[in-house]
Amino acid sequence: MLNKTYKTVWNTTTRTYAAASELAGRRGATGASACRALLAASAGLLSALAFSQAARADDCTSQAPNCLDVAQALTAQTPSTSTADANDAARDAAIANASVFAGTPEGAAAQPVVMLAAAGTPPVTDYIAVSPNVVQGTSTSASNDMNAMAIGPAATAANINALAIGAESGAASRSSTAIGASAGALSPYSTVVGAAATVGVMADNSVSIGYNSRSIGLNSAALGAFAYAGAAGGLAIGYNAFIASGGANGLALGSNATASAAGSVALGGDSVADRANVVSLGNSTQSRQIAYVAAGTQATDAVNVGQLAGVADALGGGASIDSNGAVVAPSYTVGGTTYNDVGSALAAAASEGVRASGDALRYDSAQHDVATLGNPGTPVKLRNIADGTVSADSSEAVTGSQLYGVDQAVTQNSTSITDITNNLSKITNGTLGLVQQDPVSRDLRVGNSTDGTHVDFTGTAGPRELLGVAAGTAAGSAVNLGQLSPVVESLGGGAAINPDGTLHKPVYNIGGATYTDVGAALAAAVTTSVQAGTDALQYDSPAHDKVSLGNAAVPVQVTNVRDANLTAGSSDAVNGAQLFSTNQAVAQNTSSITNLDQRVTDNTSAITNLDSRTSIVEGDVTNITNQITNGEIGLVKQDQTSRDLSVAKDTDGARVDFTGTAGARELTGIAAGTTDASAVNLGQFKPMVAALGGGAQINADGSVTAPTYHVQGGTQATVGDALGSLDNGLSTLQQNLATGGIGVVTQDPASRAINVGATTDGSLVNMAGTAGNRVVTGVAQGAVSPSSSDAVNGSQLYAQAASTAVALGGGATVNPDGTVTAPSYNVGGTVVNNVGGALTNLDGRVTQNTTDIAGLQTTLGNLNGAVANAVQYDTSAHDRITLGGTAANAPKVQLTNLKDGELSPTSTDAVTGAQLYSTNQQLSNLGQAINNVQTTGDAYVSVKSAGDAAQAIGNGSVAIGGGAIASAPNSVALGEGSVADQTGTVSVGSAGNERRVTHVAAGQAPTDAVNMQQFQGGLSEVARNAYSGTASAIALTMVPEVDATKNLALGVATAGYKGYQAVAVALSARVTQNLKVKVGAGISSATTTVGAGAAYQW
Repeated sequence: MLNKTYKTVWNTTTRTYAAASELAGRRGATGASACRALLAASAGLLSALAFSQAARADDCTSQAPNCLDVAQALTAQTPSTSTADANDAARDAAIANASVFAGTPEGAAAQPVVMLAAAGTPPVTDYIAVSPNVVQGTSTSASNDMNAMAIGPAATAANINALAIGAESGAASRSSTAIGASAGALSPYSTVVGAAATVGVMADNSVSIGYNSRSIGLNSAALGAFAYAGAAGGLAIGYNAFIASGGANGLALGSNATASAAGSVALGGDSVADRANVVSLGNSTQSRQIAYVAAGTQATDAVNVGQLAGVADALGGGASIDSNGAVVAPSYTVGGTTYNDVGSALAAAASEGVRASGDALRYDSAQHDVATLGNPGTPVKLRNIADGTVSADSSEAVTGSQLYGVDQAVTQNSTSITDITNNLSKITNGTLGLVQQDPVSRDLRVGNSTDGTHVDFTGTAGPRELLGVAAGTAAGSAVNLGQLSPVVESLGGGAAINPDGTLHKPVYNIGGATYTDVGAALAAAVTTSVQAGTDALQYDSPAHDKVSLGNAAVPVQVTNVRDANLTAGSSDAVNGAQLFSTNQAVAQNTSSITNLDQRVTDNTSAITNLDSRTSIVEGDVTNITNQITNGEIGLVKQDQTSRDLSVAKDTDGARVDFTGTAGARELTGIAAGTTDASAVNLGQFKPMVAALGGGAQINADGSVTAPTYHVQGGTQATVGDALGSLDNGLSTLQQNLATGGIGVVTQDPASRAINVGATTDGSLVNMAGTAGNRVVTGVAQGAVSPSSSDAVNGSQLYAQAASTAVALGGGATVNPDGTVTAPSYNVGGTVVNNVGGALTNLDGRVTQNTTDIAGLQTTLGNLNGAVANAVQYDTSAHDRITLGGTAANAPKVQLTNLKDGELSPTSTDAVTGAQLYSTNQQLSNLGQAINNVQTTGDAYVSVKSAGDAAQAIGNGSVAIGGGAIASAPNSVALGEGSVADQTGTVSVGSAGNERRVTHVAAGQAPTDAVNMQQFQGGLSEVARNAYSGTASAIALTMVPEVDATKNLALGVATAGYKGYQAVAVALSARVTQNLKVKVGAGISSATTTVGAGAAYQW
């Protein structure tokens, strides 16, 4: 651990302050010398800490009441009696002599010694050490640095502006701060707050706050007990939050959160971010939801479940978002197969061939005399069949509507019998009113005993909306909005029921055109027809109004026919079982009608007896009639305030029956329904029918004419049939393409690879058109290898040319047409434009150097004896020096410690081995670059300029760009016209033609460039620290000092400066009547300011 083992004591021999053991005694300088020394130290402290308030000069005499000295205020409660080691005695002696603040003037009478602690206990001031070297400009040392301050046992502040507060705390680097027991700040500008908290070495500007927190990465921060920031730029916040060594610029926020990859963010307790540049909200076993996310609007925004649900709705096919947030896959049926994704469904529709399977209707044999539908266990319905001729010799199939007519006749007979029975019962029960309720079924009937064809719900305020309407189940039942909505939704194309009950028509986009009805959309989609085979059933004519099975001579039996719907509008074919049942019912009705005659006779007598009873209740009926008319009683009532009508709201029953004696009635005055249980009117239904297209319409009698679609040469009466026919046609088209030789470009359904002419011959693909040759775009980069047959794109070819130009150097560039501009080399004052010429020039000069060196060695070889050890000119002309002698066996001489010679066209200096080595290296690199040009190229450097050639004049300089000049050694000029005229600099412009350097990453190493964001952040941090420090200093000055009649004063104060707040705590004490001291600390959000001062007054 860091330790401070000295304190400042007064040396009476040299009359100066000196560093001594922390156990050594000390006493103050005497007389005026002590005053001057103390005042100088006080002035230095106040100047360094920017205290603006001088120590007050209030007098406090020793005789004044309540004027205690510091010894009395700071003495411990119980003296130590321990004598366990020899240091206790030395410490006691030091305490007995401690008088640095209360010295005895020379010649004065002895004064009581100021005791800073009880006997046997180290004085508190021994644990507060302030460097006396605080005056700006004074030299520093490793153990006595500028403005360093340590407070606490064994605390150490070992560098400029270092602050250590707490037992065994250590601030070992410039401007570092360590607060807390065993806290350690080991890097410049680091801050540590908390017991055992640490900022490691090479972790400049880092922060550790919290017990045992650690920051070992540059510019990192660990906030929280056991938090650890182990990478540059890492930020760990929370108990045991962890930034791993690979988590540069990572963030771990929350207890036990971990960020182990660069740029990763772990948010929340136990979250783990182990991939680069990701934000993690959990770990492998725990995940979190992000709530209250607004809908994303940009490409990189997060989307919320509401947006995802909209996508699921658009997919159709039952796609949805379940309660767990998972997507329920859609289900599409194409060609009889179910698919659960859009891609597969579209691929199936586009690529599957037509398979003549069980979906095709065929004759059982070549005689065309029997056609079996479905299988014996699954009978099939025939729909949209024209009415067959009903005659003795007819062989045509009859429809459900034809059989329905027969069945209706039978039903009417049964109904007539039932009505007679019911009428007798009603007369007996005396039921009254237009609205009646069946006593058994509890069903309601309106006007079933009167005539009329309309029921009008119109009131004084206009049409009314019918509420509480159940879903209709028969042809004459009213439909509600709940029934209509699914029909509208099945249209697709955005069809919907508007809030006011009207229909929003669908919109279909086919071939770039927009259609608002299904018929027009299907007509646009169909461009070809599927030709039927000889065994297929066909319409007799293009009118699609008749289908003949077999021929006149060979009638055909239709077997396995599914039961038809027996309704008034049914066009289904009926089977033999249904016709047999009808015949049985006709026979039964004949017997029932015969038995009815006697019952009618009996009723006549009963009616006669009823006459007298009717006269008696006539008056009661009149009263009831008036009440019913006013809506006061009965099943139909009218609210006297809202004027709304209610039907049987106080009774049970699930139906309202409007059938009368003439049959079903039309309801008029019905407002458009707006809820699922509202009745819909014809105005709402008409747009839906019109949207079907294909001639669908509502007839004058209210019936609906079904649509007729002409798809693939056939006629269909439903949207499903039309789409099925279109699907079959597309499948057939795909089959024809696959087998007809017209599909030159195909795509493999498994690998998704696109093949061109894979099944045909030919050795040339011609892209030329009527306007000439074409550019092929969107070409991916082909593999570049000895065995590759891939096409290369323009960027690859440009990269090859650019790499060649860069390897050549000398200003070589790539032209827009792909050619390379010749380089320009300045070699030995000669300009050459090719590598061969440059190498030839260099080779000649190296050969000459070799020859000259050999001559020098020969001359030196001729020297012998004492002269051989001297270097002399060969002649008095002083134009030549031979080293080692000229004899063949003369020893070779090595010249060492030579200064680098000037390399210029006029230079006559000798060159060193290092300079020649550099030349050889450049030659080697140039040769290697030339070799590399043949294989690699360079796609990453491109220079285009019409200016003069670049000039690299200085040694080790580089110039890139037209007219760029690098004249200073080791300089770099980047860009046209740039000038680098200072040693070791990089220039991107010239005077008056400066450039910005953009997209600069944030600097990390001490010599890295900083970008504007870092610069502005640094300025903000400096301003924050400066303003916070100013606020702290102001707050310190605002703390009142001890009064003249008091010995101690502990005060607090607050201050603000430019929006930054600080709080100060200070302790001032009057030691004697002439000496008072003050210590304090100002705390702000950015920094902590501490200081101490003393004043000697007389």
